[in-house]
Amino acid sequence: MLKIHNMLEDVVIEQVNQLYDQVKQKESSWLTCDCENCRLDTICYVLNRLPNNYVVSGRGVTHSFLNNNTQLSVDINKLCIEGMRLVSSAKRPYHTDLKNSIKEIPESENATYNFPTFFGNIFDGNTFEPLINARVLLRIDNEVAEMMDVTWPNPCVTYEATKGSYTFWIAPISAKEEKLKREFNFKIEVTAYGYEDTQYSFSIPLVSEKISRREVNSCYSYKIQDIFLFQTKD
Repeated sequence: MLKIHNMLEDVVIEQVNQLYDQVKQKESSWLTCDCENCRLDTICYVLNRLPNNYVVSGRGVTHSFLNNNTQLSVDINKLCIEGMRLVSSAKRPYHTDLKNSIKEIPESENATYNFPTFFGNIFDGNTFEPLINARVLLRIDNEVAEMMDVTWPNPCVTYEATKGSYTFWIAPISAKEEKLKREFNFKIEVTAYGYEDTQYSFSIPLVSEKISRREVNSCYSYKIQDIFLFQTKD
């Protein structure tokens, strides 16, 4: 039986571990922990923001692919550093227990509203090319939306390797009981250097559930309308 493998997994795992070792050796003050859980969180952060590149087998193929994609290599390095800083700056000591990196839902709560993973793309309004280094903030009912864990930052930044895309995974919100209907209002705020700020609002209805979703489900996602930014006029 053929084995399918995402070729970027090996590259990201290797790069994250190398960077952790290098930063630890330099005794950088911002690195608060380099345990296995912190490294795994960082690896997940990076892989969740990169396009999948599946192959049948072979590490040689992986490194050959990366050597021919200089920009992708640069973006992976940026994402690794960003992920390391986010994980290290987490206020809660989740590195001592992997489960603590996920927002806990009290057992006493009867039900929760579980949100789909949101994803979308930011483009240059004139060239229609993906917009890089755009800052994307998600609000829910006019408040900054709380994410499920530290590896899903809000706001987030778009990269060339991800083709101007962004993703959000909102933490569940408690409900009095299951099967209650409620409409949630969202706002996307996008800023980028040299471009006019842009906002996009949308709403989605949800029904409360007894079970709190704690794993990303690719089938439970919501595509946000493409957003276009235009350069500021001199």
